[in-house]
Amino acid sequence: MSRGPGSLLLLALAAHCCLGSARGLFLFGQPDFSYKRSNCKPIPANLQLCHGIEYQNMRLPNLLGHETMKEVLEQAGAWIPLVMKQCHPDTKKFLCSLFAPVCLDDLDETIQPCHSLCVQVKDRCAPVMSAFGFPWPDMLECDRFPQDNDLCIPLASGDHLLPATEE
Repeated sequence: MSRGPGSLLLLALAAHCCLGSARGLFLFGQPDFSYKRSNCKPIPANLQLCHGIEYQNMRLPNLLGHETMKEVLEQAGAWIPLVMKQCHPDTKKFLCSLFAPVCLDDLDETIQPCHSLCVQVKDRCAPVMSAFGFPWPDMLECDRFPQDNDLCIPLASGDHLLPATEE
């Protein structure tokens, strides 16, 4: 099977991000004191994955265990091809909530994406990744994320609703 430039970028995504260092892929399950080490940083202009999102400050370490902006920038770039495939309108929102989690001065805890946001993005984007020979990465498994009734980043309004039928 011949692979084009898009698939090479997805290959880089899998090799660099998904198979990368196993140390601290997630902050999930760690005691609350781990959040006290976090701090707010402006989202850098060169974090292309998160251009145009609705907030300006991100928390480090992020939800993928990246502790430096350099790590974030190196890893996030590999996901741009998936966003460009437009498999789901909230793909960027989901990925940015992991790579550049929203940081509010008044809140010590990290706001994660909601379970439903993950499920919707996974349902539409996992087949795209699979078409290029890449499985949905374990580090993005939706069971890790809180239910929608918790403090979390939801789907854009209406994305989870079925379209109305004309009568």
